[in-house]
Amino acid sequence: MPRQSQQPGIFADIRWGRFTFWLIAGMLLMVTTLFAWHRTEEFLIKDSRFQVVEADDFVGQSPNLTVEGIHYASASQVRHIFAKDFGRSLYLVPIEKRRQELLEIDWVEDATVSKVWPDTLRVHIHERQPVAFVRLPPGRASDGLSRFALIDKDGFILRPRVAAQFTLPVISGISESEPIEARRARVHRALGMLKDVGSLASQISEVDVSDPNNLIVAEHVASGVVNLIIGDENYAQRLQNFLANYQEIREKRPDATTLDLRVDGAITAVGDKDKHFGQ
Repeated sequence: MPRQSQQPGIFADIRWGRFTFWLIAGMLLMVTTLFAWHRTEEFLIKDSRFQVVEADDFVGQSPNLTVEGIHYASASQVRHIFAKDFGRSLYLVPIEKRRQELLEIDWVEDATVSKVWPDTLRVHIHERQPVAFVRLPPGRASDGLSRFALIDKDGFILRPRVAAQFTLPVISGISESEPIEARRARVHRALGMLKDVGSLASQISEVDVSDPNNLIVAEHVASGVVNLIIGDENYAQRLQNFLANYQEIREKRPDATTLDLRVDGAITAVGDKDKHFGQ
């Protein structure tokens, strides 16, 4: 009887011993892993083989920074974002932070940044695509003349830094100071109108979106340019009606430079004191 009563205590001691053994083994494994990771990290940070260097014979650029996809964006702006990474380990480069900084460049719509071991950064830029020229109001320090830039479908103002030719419509009535959502809405309204009129768009030199619900277009005609108030719908029908009746209008009102087409089937000449955009 006494021998049987001691067995449960023996089993409990065995279980406790095993638990202690595995606890100690687990702690040793964790410490060993952390130590190994620390040594590995220290190696990646300090070893010169992983250093992103900028050679002296590469003026303004680095052989360890590869940038793809740039046509109109500023290459120097892109390189400047990575300037703080030169001279230190590739391991320390915060690629997501650098990507977010790239997205702050006006021409950059999207970007990817990747590490190519042992010592190279690869950047791929997806640039914004301009859809129109934009006539901006005169700046404070300007001589009173309008300023031209480019604009994309999302309302981002773009300024080309290299010589380039674009065959695009001109949009006015947009300001840099207004929210991006407002610029986007105005651009979409102008592009929607141009798409609606189809081939007739080739005769339109400028679209005024100051009031996106009441568009005004500068129409090229035989005698020059006429400003047409076309409202917010039935664009193609209203332009076709104007062209069909233009000869008669020209004979009756050769001095008319602004015409109101907002009433379907009717064309009204507006007095010369009204605003003439694009002049």
